[in-house]
Amino acid sequence: MNSNSWFKLIIYFVNWVKLSLISFPIAAAIITFKQGKVKYGYDFLTVDHNWSIIIAIGIGLVLNTWHAIAFENEGNLDPKQYLKMRQRFIITNSKWSLDVYKTKLKSLLTNKDWTLLSEDPGSIKLLIKSRFGQKDIVTLTPTDSGIEIYSRPKSPIAIVDMARNLSNVKVISKKLKEL
Repeated sequence: MNSNSWFKLIIYFVNWVKLSLISFPIAAAIITFKQGKVKYGYDFLTVDHNWSIIIAIGIGLVLNTWHAIAFENEGNLDPKQYLKMRQRFIITNSKWSLDVYKTKLKSLLTNKDWTLLSEDPGSIKLLIKSRFGQKDIVTLTPTDSGIEIYSRPKSPIAIVDMARNLSNVKVISKKLKEL
């Protein structure tokens, strides 16, 4: 295994632990209600949470594996961006003026799932709807070296994005380069 594979494995493991810890309270509540211990007061403390731990580990493993497979299918741009929900990419092209930049971005809005949220001299924000009603916010900002594309989920409590934001960054950079 090369160093890139080890790095991905460590990121995968850390993300799996994070998802398992996030899903543990949900699994514990389900097990507690299933056993009926809530209605008897102090019996809540006598609930056996062994199954809660197993369910939380399973949920974390399934979600994380699905997330990692989506990233591998999409193809990663940078190993440091592996399994991250917030993706950042810079198109290096210093020949574009701000007017050309805005014209190119207006032509991107032909897609019915893309909506212009705000436009100011410093940046343009797009709302991108994807399958299952999930929404992402993409910010395009001109820099000295070109255009910075930053994509993140709209929901602050999102825990996995199944490589949607990586796909957003790749699609927008590809369309901007084609124009």
